[in-house]
Amino acid sequence: MNQRVAFPFSRLDAASVGFMGWRIGDPGEPLVPATDIFEGWDYERDLEVGARFEIDFDRAAAQLDIPLDQLSMALVLKAGTGSGKIPRRMERIQTRKLVPAAPEFEVRAVVTGSRLSGRLLLEAGIVLDAEPASPGALSPAMAGARLWTNRKDILLEDGGAARFPLETISFASAFAGQPHASAPWYVHWRSGLLDADFGGAVRVYVNADNTELCERFVAGDPATVQAVLGDVMSQMIENVVAMPDCDEALADCVEGSVGDQVRNWLDMAFPGQSLNKIRAELTGAPGRFRATIMAAAQVGEGE
Repeated sequence: MNQRVAFPFSRLDAASVGFMGWRIGDPGEPLVPATDIFEGWDYERDLEVGARFEIDFDRAAAQLDIPLDQLSMALVLKAGTGSGKIPRRMERIQTRKLVPAAPEFEVRAVVTGSRLSGRLLLEAGIVLDAEPASPGALSPAMAGARLWTNRKDILLEDGGAARFPLETISFASAFAGQPHASAPWYVHWRSGLLDADFGGAVRVYVNADNTELCERFVAGDPATVQAVLGDVMSQMIENVVAMPDCDEALADCVEGSVGDQVRNWLDMAFPGQSLNKIRAELTGAPGRFRATIMAAAQVGEGE
């Protein structure tokens, strides 16, 4: 249901701000209209987003009751990401000062793939860039006041349900002198934070120093992806199942959270089994327990 917000000052309408819609694609390439789902994305793929505008400055000045020579506005472009409905971060990726001499313009910015997960939330906003000397009674008078906003929520591929935020880095540089500096990959997460957004709380680092492994993983080699995904699943499932109150904790977890993802993995690996039975398997037959999870992580060619 749409919610209406009553602002204490005048704002710009669609007649003042000609917005031609969001566009998306690969950096440096022609962009295509953005839809609700962007197919074929992975964490190694950067994205470029853009939008075209046409501002009617005379109408905007009249609508805001600010003399045209005192009207100072800026367009702010932001991008947010996260696997749940609420982005774990919103970052300003471009700011452009608006001037009457250039009423038509396009903004474009690159969003790094390694910083994305699950969803891409785009926001374009026009704000008051400076306080006017003689504003009207209902004019916005404070710098930073929002005059117009448009948002676009894009699901990346299938929403990242079977994926995780991933980054390839040199372990020799990033983890120099640490015990795991020569590990093929490393899962960074904190135990117990089941309510945290999965895309923000979990990150997998693949060791770029191991060029053969990186090439196989980026190419989607099924055995390599299964090994990495299976290890992530095993680490998190074993930790959560061992929690004394995991039944209640998992039941309360919302969509997109760490607990929700672990719950989905449990259903994949141990369909129809109670947590008590799964816990008994972990304690009594840890090898079979781990092998069952690894089998559930199997992917097919091209997945």
